[in-house]
Amino acid sequence: MQEQTTTKPNGPAAAAFLAAGIGAFTLGLMVTLAEALPEFKKWLDFSANYGIGSGVGPLSGKVIIATIAYLLSFAVVALIWRGREVNFTRVLWVAGALLAVGFALTFPPIFTVFTAE
Repeated sequence: MQEQTTTKPNGPAAAAFLAAGIGAFTLGLMVTLAEALPEFKKWLDFSANYGIGSGVGPLSGKVIIATIAYLLSFAVVALIWRGREVNFTRVLWVAGALLAVGFALTFPPIFTVFTAE
């Protein structure tokens, strides 16, 4: 006789992975945009403009925006995928691709290509 096992839907876990990829991509995008657009770079310095993250300097806004992107995307996708079984392999590939691109965009040889002259 075989035992039946019940599993929980993987939607919320998949949402966490996808949101992490979105957050990493957002951080890389913020770094690249800050190099490309001087006004955007000034706006992103939350420590100077808003007093948030003092001691961190210009990185404060980039990280805050990336964290907000992670939290919002996780909340939305987890709500949509709550109680659902999703293709976890596909979600991991998409999250991994977003993570890789976001990570690459934080490296100087890549983001300096977009530096405003």
